[in-house]
Amino acid sequence: MERGSMLYMIAPPMPFYVIGGVNQYNPGDEHPDRYAIGVFDMLLVMKGALHIAEEQRSWRVGPGQMLILRPDLHHYSAGPCEEETHHYWLHFMPAGEWWEIPDDQRPPDKDRLVQLQSARTKFPLHRVYTIAVPKYGMIPSPGKTFDALKHLIQSELEPPSLVLWKHQSILDELIRDLHRDQKSVNDTQAVRLAEQAEAFLKQNYKHPLTNALLGEALNFHPNYIARSMRKVLGLTPVEYLMQYRLEQAKLLLMKTELSVMQIAEEVGFQQTAYFSRCFSSKEGVSPLQFRKKFKKRG
Repeated sequence: MERGSMLYMIAPPMPFYVIGGVNQYNPGDEHPDRYAIGVFDMLLVMKGALHIAEEQRSWRVGPGQMLILRPDLHHYSAGPCEEETHHYWLHFMPAGEWWEIPDDQRPPDKDRLVQLQSARTKFPLHRVYTIAVPKYGMIPSPGKTFDALKHLIQSELEPPSLVLWKHQSILDELIRDLHRDQKSVNDTQAVRLAEQAEAFLKQNYKHPLTNALLGEALNFHPNYIARSMRKVLGLTPVEYLMQYRLEQAKLLLMKTELSVMQIAEEVGFQQTAYFSRCFSSKEGVSPLQFRKKFKKRG
């Protein structure tokens, strides 16, 4: 069996549910051979064991374990079942970018930040995260998970419009549990600190801010805060503050008749010219051109 790896997915939007089912294999039965099926295939074993391969890698997926097979690779049986085996399968797909990295390597920061920036361009007013889930491992809370999957499969016979939210909520909770379960104590501290820093910046973005002030407010060294924010949100405090100020400026340009100078002051810029340069660099148009463009749409 190969060493573990992590699947990283950009959100929002969250990975979406496609279809699911339950299979029972007798001794000697094998998982079907499939090539690039176009969706992630999550296998969750209740009883027995599956022997699964993907390209040159293979796994034994036993009771209470799960494996996520990629949408772009060839997966097939690595051997027949040795005993009666029951497992659920879920097909899902992220709407955005995703990638896989061995768990003894860090995600390449440059590539990860490119992916995050691409997502922020599509969803400028949302917080954008990297969801990390193990490709193979134990199922968090298997009793709760299998009970939820049982209801999901039973509801497949109901009209799609009635079960859309149920199916998606079950997948969301499973992805969330997998993501949360693999986080280390250090990651948890980094997440909490990043969230505290984000909240502080949002509450005080109208005022002059520095890394030193942020460090004093949160009682952590500014460098550690910056590392935590970059790890969790993909941005340093300075980058996040600039992005948030510009997003607030866009809202004011769209919803008010305030002058550019007033808006610059309102969102924390001390110089109108610097605000205009930053805005134009990010949006490709000046603040007034952005306002006119929006007014035309309205």
